[in-house]
Amino acid sequence: MREKKINQLSCDLHRRGSAKVGRHHPKLLSIGVMSSIITVAPVLAQSPGTDSEVDILEEVIVTGHRASMQSAQDFKRDAEQIVDSIKADDIGNLPDRSVAEALQRVPGVTIDRFISVDDPEHVGGEGGGVAVRGLTQVRSEINGRDGFTANGGRSLSFEDVPPELLSAVDVYKNPSADMIEGGLGGTVDLRTRMPFDSESQLATGTLVYSHNNLIEENSPEASFLFSDRWQTGFGEIGFLVDIAYSESKGRVDTIFTRPYFPYDRDGDGVDESFVPRGADWRTVRTDRAREGAYLAFQWRPSGNMEYYATVFRSEYDYNWDEDAFFVQNDPTNLVASDDSVFDSNGTFVRGTLTDPTEGGIPMGSTIRFSERNSKTTDFAIGFNAAFADNWSINADLQYVEATTVGLDSTVATGVLSPFSTIDLSGSGPVEVITDTDYLADLNNYHFAFTMDHQDDNEADQLALRVDVEYTFDDSVLKTFEFGLRHSERDSIVIDTGFNWKPVIQPWMRGWALDGAAPLPTLADFGLQDQVRVNRFSNFYRGDIPVPGAIVAPTRALAEGYPQSYVSLHQAATPFYLCCFSDGSTTFFSPTLVEPSHRNVQDETVESLYFLARFGWDEIGLGGNIGVRFVHTKNIASGFIQYTAPVDAPPSIQEIIGSEDDAIGVKNNYRNTLPSLNLRWEIREGLIGRFAYAKAMRRPDFSTMQSYLNLSASLNAGAPEGSLDINDYSGTAEGGNPNLRPLEAEQFDLSLEYYYSDIGSVWLNFFQKDIDGFIRNEVMIETYNNFDYAVTRPTNQDEAKIDGWEAGWKHFFDFGIGIEASYTRIDSETQSSGVNIPVDTDGTAFDPNGLPYEGLSEASYSTVFIYENQRLSTRLAYTWRDEFLLSVGPNSFNDNTDGIAWQLPVFQEAYGQWDGSIVYKFSENFSVGLQANNLTNEEIVIEGRQINPGRNAKSYSVQDTRYALTLRGTF
Repeated sequence: MREKKINQLSCDLHRRGSAKVGRHHPKLLSIGVMSSIITVAPVLAQSPGTDSEVDILEEVIVTGHRASMQSAQDFKRDAEQIVDSIKADDIGNLPDRSVAEALQRVPGVTIDRFISVDDPEHVGGEGGGVAVRGLTQVRSEINGRDGFTANGGRSLSFEDVPPELLSAVDVYKNPSADMIEGGLGGTVDLRTRMPFDSESQLATGTLVYSHNNLIEENSPEASFLFSDRWQTGFGEIGFLVDIAYSESKGRVDTIFTRPYFPYDRDGDGVDESFVPRGADWRTVRTDRAREGAYLAFQWRPSGNMEYYATVFRSEYDYNWDEDAFFVQNDPTNLVASDDSVFDSNGTFVRGTLTDPTEGGIPMGSTIRFSERNSKTTDFAIGFNAAFADNWSINADLQYVEATTVGLDSTVATGVLSPFSTIDLSGSGPVEVITDTDYLADLNNYHFAFTMDHQDDNEADQLALRVDVEYTFDDSVLKTFEFGLRHSERDSIVIDTGFNWKPVIQPWMRGWALDGAAPLPTLADFGLQDQVRVNRFSNFYRGDIPVPGAIVAPTRALAEGYPQSYVSLHQAATPFYLCCFSDGSTTFFSPTLVEPSHRNVQDETVESLYFLARFGWDEIGLGGNIGVRFVHTKNIASGFIQYTAPVDAPPSIQEIIGSEDDAIGVKNNYRNTLPSLNLRWEIREGLIGRFAYAKAMRRPDFSTMQSYLNLSASLNAGAPEGSLDINDYSGTAEGGNPNLRPLEAEQFDLSLEYYYSDIGSVWLNFFQKDIDGFIRNEVMIETYNNFDYAVTRPTNQDEAKIDGWEAGWKHFFDFGIGIEASYTRIDSETQSSGVNIPVDTDGTAFDPNGLPYEGLSEASYSTVFIYENQRLSTRLAYTWRDEFLLSVGPNSFNDNTDGIAWQLPVFQEAYGQWDGSIVYKFSENFSVGLQANNLTNEEIVIEGRQINPGRNAKSYSVQDTRYALTLRGTF
């Protein structure tokens, strides 16, 4: 019995991620505790009757789509929780470039395609952010243990992980008490292979050569896995090594129509019309390198004892650069030509825009360079054992180390474009005509600005987890399990923010620059060798007009930060009258890391759970019920900085100004998380499920920064040098180390029918009531007896999510298979405070009229398969409805003509076809061709407005990718 149990333990350990881990303080004590358990466990396990050989589990060899579909179906049917899975060949053979893109095939899972979701101006090509049932608060695991990226968040960036290292990806949608807390939307567990997964020696390798057709670049990929197991005099041992490397180069072309602003068309002093601020062109080139390595060791000294150790490492280098020609004008200065056409709502449709105030429309031409290197390394050791007939124990010690280092650098030239002729009468991207001869002339340009952003993050965690289970004989109560976990995570995030510095700007004339002289040109700077001509070659595959030849800075200027910035600002000093230099030396200096840039967090989590599994075999009803108790303690270290007006009298300086205060804010909270999972096999193949759980999600570290910069300014109309403190107003922005976790009560009800080995249909209803969404709020806080209006994140909003998922999976005897799923979600949210969208004319949006961010009302995925002994083909289509990206992201917020506006930004519905074909020459070799984005789909982003209509849009196209694959297995 115990031999059977240890095999089941080993299977469970790597099937449902129950490699259970934790951590104790101090760290050395955790190692000592783990060592003691490992030392004592063999003694507990050596009970009479444990000498028989291990019953080797029958190996399921996953070959081809058909076998992987069957394996995934078996996993879903047999699971206690509501879960969907992608099996090994799915990840290896799907036409997908990353774990994130593979996950979009899972019912209820959607992805986005942005470099950063809070920056909708930059589409990234490859899939990125993952949402489960519309929620981005997804817990990520590697073999059931914490996995994270050092980016100020809680989860792993799935694009960082080489998919070649994985055997399966499991998506749990409702937890049980033994699962680690943290997944509000769900938990994504990345599972790797273990040596004992194969009965004998296994070696496999893959070579890939890919081509992206917009950037016209080729990239290599390679992976290799070796695994073996041996019987020895001291038991059975196994070893596995898996390495992977891939590169990918891509390109995205985007054209924007900027938001519309009120416009007085007939000169009567009433703004009865709307005109767009202008149009932009952008080309982003990406260069990604991803490498990974995985080592695993297993030792089974007897039939009831197993030890294991794993090392998982991923490294992700992501570089991108951008050529952009964009508006940087004041929209209230625009004038529409007399022949311009407006619709019945007064919205500009086509015509010519000019800016008489500035003598041309201020435009910018940039080179932007961004690089990021992220590393995550996961070490784990553990064991599982069965002893005393009915008892089992497994324990796991894990250490994770993660780092992220990045630089983002932008240098821009500026030009006063004589006009822009804009045509928005079509259904697609805007068409714009400019004065191409004028824009091609180097002498019409000036150096405009520089902007840098740096981050340097590190995080580590040590975790210890111990689980004990007792199995009952011939009882309704099948097992009783309890366990504890202790973890400590240290996080240091250094983020300088974006530091924009002007070089030459039209608004400097008359004070910092000579108002009677033209703007200093590139030739005046003597830096003609630091610019280049950008012709936007093959922009949008030649389907739309481009502004012609644009003069832009060289990439070396952006990459050369900080010295290139210093040289550029120094070259501008002869032209300044004041404020930016002393006449001979620039006041510019590179960004230095200051207290305001540091976010230091030290978090300890202790958890204890109890779980009972039960079942009435005669009626097919069973499940589990449990509760998890969690205690979170966090210390956020930082500073309060005081900034008084420099010209304020000493008495005011004394009240407002002060030495910086170092602060350490302690925050602790307890959560009780009950759960119930019922599974009823009504008749053979027909399964009903009901699940209830309370879930939590801790706030991201980036929102918990313990830092405030308190500044005061003289009120408008107050006398200069006033001695009355009431004539001053205080403001501040900062993080909130006292944030509480988001909490959800969630229900699932499902009916599944399994009618063949690869044939099932199912329907699942779910509901989540979520409390504590984090939004910015303005609060009055008092420091040194002076009141400040402080903007900081707080727990304030609620949401309710209701939905259903339906799916069908079938493989016909003649070799055709189909997988199809559809998800429908409705949401209700309550927005408040500074998060309410406001249009450019000051009209406020309905605060309760927007969906929750990242949630599509509908999504579906369909996969068509044909397979025989030699040939395997797959054609996949994935679609998601429109969804709200965010409110007021970059370029969709400002203060114009006294109106502080911020627009809700949506991505419109998007679907994509991918395909693959694989031919198997023999049992050992196959060749394949994969393709992504077969139909060259457009990604459309809209800054939604009320009165001007839905016209502020961007359109993006990206590569179609083709990949030739050669696989060998021995």
